[in-house]
Amino acid sequence: MPDVTPESTEDELSPHKTKQEFIKYIRDELFTLNFYRAHMLYFIAVIAISSVIVYGEGVKNGPKDGYYDSHVSYMDALFLTCSAMTTTGLNSVNLGDLSGFQQAVLCVLLMIGNIPFVSMVIVLIRQSMFRKRMSEVVKHSRTMQRLVQDIEKSHMDGGNNGSDTVGLRQRTRAERGTSGRDEGGQTEPKRMKIRPLNKRRTFHHQTGFGFVPTPWETKLAKNFFARVFDNITSELRPEQHDYISFKPHLDSRGRFLELSEHDRLELGGVEYRALQALLFTLIGYQLFWYMFGIVFLMPYSYRSETRDILREAQPGGLNHQWWAFFSTVTEFANGGLNVLNANFIPFSGMPYILIIAGVLALIGQTQFPIFLRLTIWTMQKMVPKGSRLRNTLQFLLQHPRRCFIYLFPSRQTWYLLAIQITIDITAWLCFEILNIGMPDIEALPTGTRILDGLFQATGLRTSGAYIIAFSSLAPACLVAYLVIMYISSYPLVMTLRKTNTYEERSIGLQEGDDSAAGIASHLQKQLAYDIWFQFLAFFLVCVVERAHLRAADPGFDMFSLLFEVTSAYGTVGLSTGVPGEDISLSGRFASLSKVVMLFVMVRGRHRGLPLAIDRSILLPGEELMKRLDLEYGAGPSASANDQRELISDSEKNTTQAESSRLVQSAERENLG
Repeated sequence: MPDVTPESTEDELSPHKTKQEFIKYIRDELFTLNFYRAHMLYFIAVIAISSVIVYGEGVKNGPKDGYYDSHVSYMDALFLTCSAMTTTGLNSVNLGDLSGFQQAVLCVLLMIGNIPFVSMVIVLIRQSMFRKRMSEVVKHSRTMQRLVQDIEKSHMDGGNNGSDTVGLRQRTRAERGTSGRDEGGQTEPKRMKIRPLNKRRTFHHQTGFGFVPTPWETKLAKNFFARVFDNITSELRPEQHDYISFKPHLDSRGRFLELSEHDRLELGGVEYRALQALLFTLIGYQLFWYMFGIVFLMPYSYRSETRDILREAQPGGLNHQWWAFFSTVTEFANGGLNVLNANFIPFSGMPYILIIAGVLALIGQTQFPIFLRLTIWTMQKMVPKGSRLRNTLQFLLQHPRRCFIYLFPSRQTWYLLAIQITIDITAWLCFEILNIGMPDIEALPTGTRILDGLFQATGLRTSGAYIIAFSSLAPACLVAYLVIMYISSYPLVMTLRKTNTYEERSIGLQEGDDSAAGIASHLQKQLAYDIWFQFLAFFLVCVVERAHLRAADPGFDMFSLLFEVTSAYGTVGLSTGVPGEDISLSGRFASLSKVVMLFVMVRGRHRGLPLAIDRSILLPGEELMKRLDLEYGAGPSASANDQRELISDSEKNTTQAESSRLVQSAERENLG
């Protein structure tokens, strides 16, 4: 047995040392800022500030003519701002009763809290960190300093010649080809890469639950779907890597292997340009679809029919232009809130408005990764071949998860599209079939019923828009809607987790593990993250609202409370409501229940974030990013001459005029 001295025992049991270790643990575990905590801190800070603004505006104006009930309580102001910022859509008071300024604050929150905007801010931060990192490299290179001076003098000359880029790339490759030979002219033998054996299970009773295989587990079904998606994604597979001067070695996840220090810095320059192109693409994406909604809805709101509907649905008066703008914002953000208290119910059977609103809802969140990749792919096809922008877009398409959270490889994007369409069709069929015999649904014409069902299917996922009062739907339809609301974010979240560049490290898998094991592990972790919190919130709301439940007050029952909590956690915004009113059931909750719902909405907004070990959220220069890149792409260190070469090559694709000056400067430096 090892000797234990009294001094060491006293040192281990020292209260002072124990206190220091506890403080260090609290500081490292709770107060270290990571992506998740920074993301949540942003939401909490904005919600707190905006709630004071909304409440203060109500106190200033008071309940007088022209402002109706704009003097809301602080709890309702906090609830509304949280609902808008998290794009949930539950409303404790009618938005039509608020002042124009209060409505404008909620509109701004919808714009800065939606997924495209927040993810754009992440790209902006990473791009600025890349720029800072590259500026540190420039400070230590005379060649790069002269290059920057030339760029400033030439004011970024815009000429672009694809042949110059190809020639420079070929020269660099030729130089590297000769560097791989020894003095005798013999080529060094290439290192053999040992790959793990594929793990194949032979018998079905050794897989799954060991029972009879399901239809989708049969070999015929797997081969059929694999062949279909192989044909679909064949032209999007990465074949050429014109954005770099070296021939990369990639693994199955598109990770760069065996990178030298030269290759790593050059790849960092390419990734910086990709982030820059992605940032402008995201800005243009949002502006385009906002303008799309405004251009199509604003003129339509001037029609006498539309103005009459708004006037009858909200007799107090609602500016039709403001309704069109707010509807565009809330549909694109999937916010669920609407200045028209009845939401889209008055527009039942009006295909023009419902189609425009439905398209915005799909584009803004549900199908956002799909249409973003389609946008980048279209841009890549339109720009000239050999141009810097085309090569940058090619890098984005081939290595999407290195740069962005919600940009996936082509195969996973097609899978995601198929799953999303399947869920929407299922929701529509539930509306049409399960509501057979319900008086309010049967009273609708066939065309209106089909259109309303399709629109409600789009609103069911996350947008929170509704075309019919949920109290008139069949109980089985509400149960189906409850399940769909709960799983609405799972396709996107599972795709995000599965396409993580560092998936094995994030969930503890071995590199040779199969895809099913990875999906099962992700699903298990996500369910563990979701279920306990959701049912704890449901339990607390039931405890607080016990008096309403025992008295069987209108709108209060166990299922309605579960529906409300699920809607808040899924950031959907649908509610069974209160009979005779347009507010959500949360509007009749006690203050303590509303506090619980605040936590539910904030946590639900963060359920779809990537794991901590994810390449698309790590910052350049961060220690974790360095260690992971070295682990997956270890290569030989660079010499001093190679270091100067890689610094010059990292900027060779900025413009062709700059590239020529870069080569001349490097040659002069080598001669000197």
